[in-house]
Amino acid sequence: MAEIHILSFKDGYEKCIVFKNRVETIRKLRNQRLRETDYYLLPDVKVEEELLNKIKDYRQQLRDFMNKLMNEEIECHLFSEEFESKYFPKSPIL
Repeated sequence: MAEIHILSFKDGYEKCIVFKNRVETIRKLRNQRLRETDYYLLPDVKVEEELLNKIKDYRQQLRDFMNKLMNEEIECHLFSEEFESKYFPKSPIL
């Protein structure tokens, strides 16, 4: 088996299927978190303005998260068992 030398996050994403699969798993988790807060943005759902603003901010953080991860703006251990609790934005409603 040949060795793979990974020099950066993007390099790992392009060269290593295990790395790429992990990133896709993280992306699915992020998308799930976005879906969990979709309800609060419906026009007929009554939510206090302060909470609604926190939810909108949280959703933006989630969207930005993958970009920051891919652009190496977040230093993290991608395969850490605590990845979600350590690095994901924290929900204002949980």
